[in-house]
Amino acid sequence: MGACPERIISFKNYSVRMIGNLIKSINVPDEWDEKPRFIILACENDAYPALDMVGITRKEISPWARVIPMRCLGGLNLIWVADSLSKGIDGILLLGCRHGDDYQCHFMKGSELAEIRLSKVAETLDRLALESDRVQLIQLQISEYSELPRMINEFSEKLDEVGPNPYKGF
Repeated sequence: MGACPERIISFKNYSVRMIGNLIKSINVPDEWDEKPRFIILACENDAYPALDMVGITRKEISPWARVIPMRCLGGLNLIWVADSLSKGIDGILLLGCRHGDDYQCHFMKGSELAEIRLSKVAETLDRLALESDRVQLIQLQISEYSELPRMINEFSEKLDEVGPNPYKGF
């Protein structure tokens, strides 16, 4: 599935494999070399432009974050979560459009599907002796960009408290 949460639309230059390769290419430093490394999977409709506004306004976010844009967060593949954590990445922050009564999702139910998929992750992480705090979903509108640095930095601090991924270095 490239982007459409319902797998109706596919895109020529966008695929599950492409996102997987981006995750695999992230350099994971040794636990003693750098604080937690985490990835941000950002919906390109609201979250990625909000991140862009953070940069334009010169707000600072954690230097430990690596951002990967996605067409829609509803296209989240749980294999990406498993691959990231097994690679030693300390956490995953999912940034998507709002859903519910005030929905902003351009794919209608993309963020809602991501939330459903993410609800299954906590149980799996607990079985692997990994804290479920390592994966978090935030839904926002572009206009909420000024709050985004705080949200990202709080996630980074939470990962610092939880400690390094025990799979780091394997």
